[in-house]
Amino acid sequence: MDNARKEREAVQLMAEAEKQVKASHSFLRGLLGGNTRIEEACEMYTRAANMFNMAKNWNAAGKAFCQAAKLHMQLQSKHDSATSFVDSGNAYKKADPQEQLESCWYHLHCEEKKSSVNTFLCMDECPGEFD
Repeated sequence: MDNARKEREAVQLMAEAEKQVKASHSFLRGLLGGNTRIEEACEMYTRAANMFNMAKNWNAAGKAFCQAAKLHMQLQSKHDSATSFVDSGNAYKKADPQEQLESCWYHLHCEEKKSSVNTFLCMDECPGEFD
């Protein structure tokens, strides 16, 4: 699979993930399994990010990993969220180190307040979120 084809497929996955997120916000869907759609969207964003990585489109990969991380936070999956933020930072680092710093500011801020991996994963005490 060539890079252009990988990127096209990744863009399609991103669009499908966005549809899943929007569909999960309806009232009835929220009562009847909205989290399932969010989980599916997380998987789609991660797959898209990995395809962007293979195509060496680091900025798009960073953005997709960041989207997955935000959804993991919404699902209260702190370990998966942290992993996705790290993957996002690594992708941005390959393209633009300044972007990597902005992507990971949350973790750097929290690092000062946390002393172990277990408490780091409990980010409830750390103020702020990505918008």
